[in-house]
Amino acid sequence: MVQFGIQIEPQFGFDYNTIRELAFQCEASGFDSIWLSDHLFLDSNSQDRNCLDCWTTLAALAAETTTIRLGPLVSCVSYRHPSIMAKIAATVDVISNGRLEFGIGAGWKELEYKAYGIPFPSARDRVSQFIEAIQVIQAMWTQDLPTFEGHYYQITNAFLAPKPIQKPYPPLWVGGAGSRVLQTAARFADGININGFQTPAQYRERLDILERHCKAVGREFSSIKLSHFIPIVTAENATGLDRLVEIEARRTGTTPTEYREKTQAFVGTPEDCVNYIKAYTALGVSQFMLLFPYRYEADSIRLLSEQVLPYV
Repeated sequence: MVQFGIQIEPQFGFDYNTIRELAFQCEASGFDSIWLSDHLFLDSNSQDRNCLDCWTTLAALAAETTTIRLGPLVSCVSYRHPSIMAKIAATVDVISNGRLEFGIGAGWKELEYKAYGIPFPSARDRVSQFIEAIQVIQAMWTQDLPTFEGHYYQITNAFLAPKPIQKPYPPLWVGGAGSRVLQTAARFADGININGFQTPAQYRERLDILERHCKAVGREFSSIKLSHFIPIVTAENATGLDRLVEIEARRTGTTPTEYREKTQAFVGTPEDCVNYIKAYTALGVSQFMLLFPYRYEADSIRLLSEQVLPYV
């Protein structure tokens, strides 16, 4: 079964009421999930631009929604000690009555790290921290008196109550495309979000690497859920699509022609969207996280629910 979620970027300037209304709309429109990025601000010129905290917002949505699943895409391991992250996530799972999808990644946005005084180690060290953090979090979710002695993180009898409602714990998604991240997914993850705006051919290459890592650890490759994140720019007709492209081009400081040539977003009609999505479902992708143009999310959700979701 193919499932669809929408991605919200709080760093774009959302207020909470808008996010809440989009979550309600998704619940009523056939979308199965809503995902929030975990950032502290958009860029160095964002002093007056809203950027709500990912996990605080997820907790609020958990209390106000009833059926839609909720998660970070993805939570940055550097921003919270993994023992605290385990407790926050367990709390959100409890508040939502077992609707949390837990996405975690190694972190990358150096500008945020420096601004907030968070050490920014090498990519290799960040991935190593990420690997240890997953083990700490899973131990705290499943063990009565978890203890972990790693190079980066240590806990001693770090009991956690209440435990998550979902057993053995909420679905754990790993975000990334590098070989070590894929190896980590093979060892620990329930799902993988292969990022980097991969084409179907590139996605297939990443899956081949993931499958090799699964074989190395004795895991069934088919037991890992596959997802795809993509910005989608679509409208009911060519005129509407041209208008959205103009808006996105202006936002990114390009011409409409340059935007169409250079964007990593998918630009097309609803029919084009159906064909695009089918190229990934043919690879085994069963979860899509769709990002729509800022302030045009409600229209995009309606259009996708009517003209795309029923046909894939």
